[in-house]
Amino acid sequence: MTDNLSQTQDREEDSPYKKRRINRAITAAVAVILVVLIIALIVLFFVVTPYVVSGESMLPTLHDGDHIMVLKVGYTISRGDIILFERPGSQYPPVKRVIAVAGDTVSFGDGGWAVNGRLLSEGYIYTQDYDDDYLSPFTLADPDLAAQLKEGLVIQDGELFVLGDNRNNSYDSHSYGAIQSEWLVGKVVNVY
Repeated sequence: MTDNLSQTQDREEDSPYKKRRINRAITAAVAVILVVLIIALIVLFFVVTPYVVSGESMLPTLHDGDHIMVLKVGYTISRGDIILFERPGSQYPPVKRVIAVAGDTVSFGDGGWAVNGRLLSEGYIYTQDYDDDYLSPFTLADPDLAAQLKEGLVIQDGELFVLGDNRNNSYDSHSYGAIQSEWLVGKVVNVY
């Protein structure tokens, strides 16, 4: 009787039914893996995207070569946020800190940067001391912008005023003015 039971089990293991079950299990596992990979790629390219920081304009917050994750959908921008944007004429997408948003008035004077008449408390910047010629990049390139920043530049709808944390070594809104919101790639949500 034991021999008959053993022969029956051998036949069941070799049966086409068992092979079909194994094939279905393998097919289901492959399908699940493909679906997970497709979802991961969609999230990676359309929702959250990795970038590498190029340059030292965001020291000490971000260093050259740091890896960042940028949220590309479903975010809101506030003062203090770090963003990635495509600026015409820029080789790499700049990463900067938002200092002022639409409706804000931004100015620069002896005490530093002010938004809506209040001096910014900026513990994140590389140095509290600005070079004597800090205003020179836009003073030379655009005297109107320099005058507006001394008096108070009103940020319009669809604009953001951005600065690097390494203020003495940053090509940012103090050089070229407010950026367009439509240039945004996304908001930096993680550094790794």
